[in-house]
Amino acid sequence: MNLDGKVSQGVPIGNDISFLLAEVVLARVDNAIKSVTSQHSFRWFDDYELAFNTHEQAEEGLKKLNRELGKFRLRLNANKTAIVRLPQPSQDEWQETLREAGTVPYMNSNKMVKYFDIAFRLREQFPDAPILLYALGILFNINCPRYDVAQIAQGCITQALLCEPGAAQKAFALLSFWHVNGLTLDEALITATINQMIIRHEAGGFSSDCAWALAFCLEHGYTLDSKAGRVLCSFDDDCIALQALHMEQRGLLPKGFKNKEIVKGLKDADLDREHWLIAYETVRHDLLSVCTKAVYANPLFSEFLRHRVTFYRTRLPAYAMTLHPGGAPGWVVKSWVALLEGESERVRVQREESLSVLPILKLIHDDLEKTRGKHVSPDDAVASLMELFDTGADVSELGTFSG
Repeated sequence: MNLDGKVSQGVPIGNDISFLLAEVVLARVDNAIKSVTSQHSFRWFDDYELAFNTHEQAEEGLKKLNRELGKFRLRLNANKTAIVRLPQPSQDEWQETLREAGTVPYMNSNKMVKYFDIAFRLREQFPDAPILLYALGILFNINCPRYDVAQIAQGCITQALLCEPGAAQKAFALLSFWHVNGLTLDEALITATINQMIIRHEAGGFSSDCAWALAFCLEHGYTLDSKAGRVLCSFDDDCIALQALHMEQRGLLPKGFKNKEIVKGLKDADLDREHWLIAYETVRHDLLSVCTKAVYANPLFSEFLRHRVTFYRTRLPAYAMTLHPGGAPGWVVKSWVALLEGESERVRVQREESLSVLPILKLIHDDLEKTRGKHVSPDDAVASLMELFDTGADVSELGTFSG
């Protein structure tokens, strides 16, 4: 496959059309391997799990799958492909250990220390597993920790941010959840941690973690230091560069940050190529003027501007980071809804009371009333909560906020 002069093997990823392309190709592969696979085999997007009665049948099935994929110049990932003997455990042992440690009836300071001690030890034992991400998800059991417990928890969470790539979204979702429920966050500690994350990003860190960190800074108005500002000057990731420009506009990068490299990279940007998003959004949100002429000259993007279309929302409600897919675990959201479901008069009274008990539902409720311009029942808030979480919809489906 040749894309803009860059030859790549496989199906392109990163946009919605990728799913369609993958489905078109792999549906053909599915049909071709039916003769050797059983009814217990299935595919999830591009991940295959095939079950056989014997090891010999498994080897034959693997050969057949490789042959059919090869017809489309695709191949299996050797690091993720194996023949394993059944039965296999349904979950890893470390998950049960963390659940037992994290679901204590009352979490005091000592128990919080012990919980993270267990999590960090498991992290050493299983360095390739998402130990800390899972551990952070369990802490959604706590609506709002006591001050002394919160101090320990925030110290441990910031350590998790620095030692496990991929844990940032869950960590910031948890901090946002506690903040919505009344916790005063340790701004100095969190800001210092984010500064370190940005500096590590320069040495080849995890880009999505930095993006979530910058989103958290924008949500809470946290200011980064000059070293982090200098790192963000480079133009190696469009989304991070866009967030950096937004932070500059908000005065959250007062020292060290210069947009010279970003301006240089966008000077001759082609709106039909890779930098179209940042080129358009810098004009849409008045972040830079370098692409103004090109955007207004483009029939599609000029029409987007006329209708105030945006792909980057500069304002989101306080519950956005918590409810975004990948934030609060599904079992937590369902537990919130369970508190509000039912038809009896007693339950209806509890629903009204729960809007104050669960501040995140109160925020959704108030946002819906603002959107619709009329009274909204708690049932509507619950329905919107479940629709948002079940469909993985953008949080903009709930509110009136705009870019």
